[in-house]
Amino acid sequence: MFQAVIAAAKFLPMLIDCAAYVNGKRQATMDIEAISDFLDAPQPVGAFVWVALFEPTPATLGKMQEEFNLHQLAIEDTNRGSQRPKMEEYGATLFLVLHTIEHHGNEFVDGELHIYCGEHFVLTVRHRAELGFKNVRSELERDPDFLALGPGAALHGLIDTVVDRLFPEVDSLEDRLDKIEETIFDASSDRRVAAEVLYALKRDTICVRRAVTPLEDMCGRLVTHKHPIFRDSLRPYFRDVLDHVTRIDESLDNLRDMENSATQTNLSLITLGESEVTKKLASWGAILMVPSIVGAIYGMNFKHMPELDWVYGYPAALGLMVAASVVLWAFFRRIKWV
Repeated sequence: MFQAVIAAAKFLPMLIDCAAYVNGKRQATMDIEAISDFLDAPQPVGAFVWVALFEPTPATLGKMQEEFNLHQLAIEDTNRGSQRPKMEEYGATLFLVLHTIEHHGNEFVDGELHIYCGEHFVLTVRHRAELGFKNVRSELERDPDFLALGPGAALHGLIDTVVDRLFPEVDSLEDRLDKIEETIFDASSDRRVAAEVLYALKRDTICVRRAVTPLEDMCGRLVTHKHPIFRDSLRPYFRDVLDHVTRIDESLDNLRDMENSATQTNLSLITLGESEVTKKLASWGAILMVPSIVGAIYGMNFKHMPELDWVYGYPAALGLMVAASVVLWAFFRRIKWV
């Protein structure tokens, strides 16, 4: 017994919760050594054990593999982490990888939630995700009739929470785009800074999109998937989750289009600004060309130039320079080049 207690203690730092549910009601907190005993004993329909882990060690996952009889390939994926969102089936066990998005300061953190579902168990493993799912468990425990539907009810609660947490992140991206659009048309704004901010926004949008796009296909499969944990009464709930994911995906599509439009607009304004500078330089170059030409001609100092001996030659040359420059300035002013 003492050795069993010591062995269980090795897994406690990564163990968030471990409890069995019968008829939708939580039983006493279960020791991980008792999981296999619970699964081997005859259980009523809908009874299951729910284990939640955070950043477990390979030894911990090895113990979970032993208790739940999990496939080695799925365990290897969870050990490595950094998996793409997916849904796979290993015998009677359903294995899902979801990406979670958390906003820490000015950065989006892409975490992972690995879910193992069997007819009588749910195992969740979090990687790089600080925000847990204790609230999901608490809400489901307050609705024992729904939780009595079994692991499928817990799976719905987990996926629904992952999806609902994406809505504020998408809203945050849209708010950032609105602020950028306000500054783009401000003549005093720095176009380079606007381009950098737009790039950061597009990078974060891609991060959220990587989590959402596979989730839409996954939820579509869950609506019609044939597995003991999916009762007919649960399918409307998964259809509702699919609807939420579709709405998020559409919002991201619109956001991507608006980001591309804002980027093109910013580039167009940069080009327009450069064109205005070119016009001004060309205008002043033409204005200064007249006195340059006149000065260059009279600066040649040929002996037999007729104007050299003319009393009014010097003031006439200056007057010609000034008059021609004023005429050119007025012309460019009228066409708004200066």
